[in-house]
Amino acid sequence: MPRTASPKRPAAGFRVAIRGRGRAGRALARALAASRVPVAWISRSSKMRPEAFDLLVLAVPDDAIEEESARLVRAGARARCAMHLSGALPSEALRRWRKTGAAVVSFHPLRSFAGAPGETAAGTDVAIEGDPAGIAAAERLARSIGARPWRIAAADKPLYHAAAAAAAGGTATLVALAAEAARRAGMPAGRALGAMARLSAEAARNVAARGYPAGLTGPLARGDEGTLRLHRRALAGSPLLAAAYRALAEAARKAARTRGAGGTGR
Repeated sequence: MPRTASPKRPAAGFRVAIRGRGRAGRALARALAASRVPVAWISRSSKMRPEAFDLLVLAVPDDAIEEESARLVRAGARARCAMHLSGALPSEALRRWRKTGAAVVSFHPLRSFAGAPGETAAGTDVAIEGDPAGIAAAERLARSIGARPWRIAAADKPLYHAAAAAAAGGTATLVALAAEAARRAGMPAGRALGAMARLSAEAARNVAARGYPAGLTGPLARGDEGTLRLHRRALAGSPLLAAAYRALAEAARKAARTRGAGGTGR
């Protein structure tokens, strides 16, 4: 289990506003509320007051960041720092705020938010990029919720976010495809998805504990070529899963060769 940084309260009177009530925005608001940082929600009908906030967070879809920034600035929104939560876009997407005197920064919590009640952004690893003053404000925010900030270069954000999307969305898709194949093999429909999700989580914990490929288990780790051939034939009726399986098997072989890891044990 990753260690959570000790929360540190920001200075008294630190004011945060959030525009956007998506999963990440709500999770961030809960983390701030738990740290006793007051949060104001900005809606399209909100009346703007100059210099109202220390930090204004745009928790909106990536494609809406620039348009929403322009709208808020025209409406008179003001803050010492403007921040967005995109993992792929640079802080430059907030450049309109600089004309108001605000610093800009991006703040990406590395977590898969499901929108569950009580879900929070506390304790996450957070990628931060932006103006020096914006970085200082974002690190202050991260510390206030017990998160672990780290700095990323703007040019590296697309690669970082692609990796995150593969680890989260890729895993979710793979679990769904595996569950469908398991159902076709006769596994009770009500159990397949949960069972494959738990298996995936266990595999991830093994890698977190032992590294890769040392934490890899099963025929890919052992190099059981006969079993792998059986798998390829069986997956002929599941083309999407078959394509993913081939790519993963090849990646596992290359990792084993590169790192000199043998397939021993289950």
